[in-house]
Amino acid sequence: MHEKKTIFYRAYNEAMKIRVDLSSSTKDSSYDILIGSGIVNAKAGDEIINVFNSAGLKNRAFVITSETVSGLYRSLLNGFLENAGIKPVVLSLPDGEGTKSLKYLSYIYDELIKNRFERGDFIIAFGGGVIGDLSGFAAATYLRGINFIQIPTTLLADVDSSVGGKTGIDHPGGKNLIGAFYQPRCVIIDVDFLDTLSERELKNGFAEVIKYGAVIDNEFFIYLENNYEKILSRHKDSLMHIIEKSCAIKADVVNKDEKEAGLRSVLNFGHSLGHAIETLYNYETVKHGEAIAIGMVFASMLSEDLGLCTGETAGRVKTLIKNSGLPVKVPDFSPEEYINAMKLDKKVKGKLIKFVLIKDIGSFVFKELDFEYLMKFLKKIKDRRLDNL
Repeated sequence: MHEKKTIFYRAYNEAMKIRVDLSSSTKDSSYDILIGSGIVNAKAGDEIINVFNSAGLKNRAFVITSETVSGLYRSLLNGFLENAGIKPVVLSLPDGEGTKSLKYLSYIYDELIKNRFERGDFIIAFGGGVIGDLSGFAAATYLRGINFIQIPTTLLADVDSSVGGKTGIDHPGGKNLIGAFYQPRCVIIDVDFLDTLSERELKNGFAEVIKYGAVIDNEFFIYLENNYEKILSRHKDSLMHIIEKSCAIKADVVNKDEKEAGLRSVLNFGHSLGHAIETLYNYETVKHGEAIAIGMVFASMLSEDLGLCTGETAGRVKTLIKNSGLPVKVPDFSPEEYINAMKLDKKVKGKLIKFVLIKDIGSFVFKELDFEYLMKFLKKIKDRRLDNL
């Protein structure tokens, strides 16, 4: 969650541009990610306006945000959009994972219909991952699809959920079980929004950054090992670097596999157990990145147990996560509860679940594991009382 702080907005700076190139897909849904400091301000720069024009945004937009983000930045966003010639209609929703639900999705539909939004209009997601996922799914399904834009305000949304077109809502039976692949028309990332982000939320997003290094980019992982303190102290250049690098890695993966037919599953490293933890906590108490952090440690230990990686490799993943102030201990639910939760995972086929495991830092392998083996491994962890796992 964001915290109120005094913010000094910089003048417009030229943004870095990363292209998500989906021109080879059935429908060309390619778009740009703009990353900069102070680029969302009352005097929108020409580059931003050009991106809006290229996306087809004009006249008005339906802005979906959270109550906290609205309280901090609503006037800023209104000025930003109005300067670009856009009249915003703003809907503020409660903070928290519970908002990513059928209840609030239906509420969004009601407001879109009441305000007579048409297929040529836009939805703008202005907030963290919950707002982005929910808004994207509303855009994918309202009038069978209208355009939307992502303006993320948290590190987790910057580096992960705003890019790639995964949208959806949670269900009591499991996380993200209802959703669609639906790409935004553009993503605008302003690192200055992180100035008001709480320390816990910053670490929450950093877990997803660690993921990219652990399974895809060894050099990036080394950078994180050497610079995590600087990053978590909000050093602007360091934050810009990890956001740019994470988005570039994800864009490259999505370019090759838009709808998770194969390679894109690598981005689920740590998510099989992580989503089970979130489900068992009923999407309360533990945050997404915290659950994924535990899941990455678990997946690394599985990799070692299966002889895929050394204890040193698994230890490096765990050490970086722990040093970053993220949890590493598997919560004390029973093995049976974990297995039942994982059986509802999207990656389950029959009696097997697809795990992303590591061979070395920056090197991964997909492996389908049976639930009997996972049950034994979970019991072994519990029996040994590995408090530091």
